[in-house]
Amino acid sequence: MRRRFPFSLKLGLAFAVVILVSIATVYFLNARSIAVQFAEFRESDKQRLAQKACDLLSYYYNLQHSWIGVGEFLTTQLRFRVNEQVIDVREIYLIQGPFCLANEHHEVFVSTNPERVGTTLAPDEISEGIPIEAEGGVVGTLWLGELGALLDPAEEEFLVSAQRSALFGGGIASAIALLVAVFLISQVSSPLRVLSRATERIAVGDLPKEVSLRSRDEFGRLGESFNRMLDNLRRSETIRQTMTADIAHELRTPVTIIQGNLEAMLDGIYKPTQETIAPIYEETLHVGKLIDDLRDLALAEAGELRLERQSTDLVELANQVVETVASAIDRGPRIRVASPSGRHVASVDPMRIRQVLANLLGNALRFTPKDGEITIRLRQVAEDVEICVEDSGPGIDPEDLPHLFERFYRGDRARTRAGGGSGLGLAIARHWVEAHGGQISAANRPQRGAVFAIRLPLG
Repeated sequence: MRRRFPFSLKLGLAFAVVILVSIATVYFLNARSIAVQFAEFRESDKQRLAQKACDLLSYYYNLQHSWIGVGEFLTTQLRFRVNEQVIDVREIYLIQGPFCLANEHHEVFVSTNPERVGTTLAPDEISEGIPIEAEGGVVGTLWLGELGALLDPAEEEFLVSAQRSALFGGGIASAIALLVAVFLISQVSSPLRVLSRATERIAVGDLPKEVSLRSRDEFGRLGESFNRMLDNLRRSETIRQTMTADIAHELRTPVTIIQGNLEAMLDGIYKPTQETIAPIYEETLHVGKLIDDLRDLALAEAGELRLERQSTDLVELANQVVETVASAIDRGPRIRVASPSGRHVASVDPMRIRQVLANLLGNALRFTPKDGEITIRLRQVAEDVEICVEDSGPGIDPEDLPHLFERFYRGDRARTRAGGGSGLGLAIARHWVEAHGGQISAANRPQRGAVFAIRLPLG
């Protein structure tokens, strides 16, 4: 079994590695920069002191008119007095580092290297040297050698101190960065732990009320989305339970009627005649209609509704539906089709749109009094055609309006309006309209009654 490491530990290790690598890189670059800049400072300081030395040598030559005694002029002896005795320790040249002092003929007569005395400067040494001007001309050349990598104790102590300060500063920066990292890890891992515990509860079927994330960043938005998901899950679970109960309820009545009639026939209470078999047949039709509705809903939710589109005159289609419905009722409200702009042709599945209109029209007939009126009104709105089914009934309870198109919604008027007694008519109508790329809505008319509006794209 593979060992599991907490996310906070992985994040902490990642922060630690990044901090250490960053501090080490900064320290290395800083130390290197200090060394390079110190070397440049030594070189510039050497040139500056050499120029001052040349000015002194020029002054010396103008004063002496020769180089006699210049060696003693360039050196200083360190002396200590011990028990009334003067001790010479060493000689220190006024010019730092190795150098050669040559006359106007480039012959070396003073040098930190005794072996160079009496030799002649090389051409490159002459070009690199500093000419000494006196009495109106060049009387000598001062050539400076490389300082070398060796440092005196003071310089070495300075570099060590600078590197130690850089290391100390890196340590302080690391400590601060680690504290900030711990704070950030806690800020990141805390909402993740809350969400993780909530998802574990959901996995075992226990839906929490909500998760509380007070962040205003992406985690806060994630918490809001998670809470909306919980609401949808609770609503879906409620709908599933309600749907199961409603399906059982819808099936129980016809099955009970069928079973009772068949048992009566089997017991010889009455004989199987056309009159006794007809109710059984009607109930089987009802069960078959319920099964077809459930199949259509399942196909809609799976996104597998198939349309056989063709160019259809929606005004003519509405008139056909009205004729079919009107012929099935003896006495009822007046039904009419109104289309001020004439024909409205759209690419639709005529059978499915006819099914939607028949559902809405049958819905309106159940709530419109016999002396009332139902109007199917068609008009063009931008690039769409709008079909409104208006009735003069009592209207819809405002509490039911947001849920009319949900399957098996428990609201007395909404449930009756759902058509066919199964509570699925409006839900199926919504799916068929949306499959055409349209929209369906319901509202109450200001002058009394309800209106169901369908918008379908033209073309």
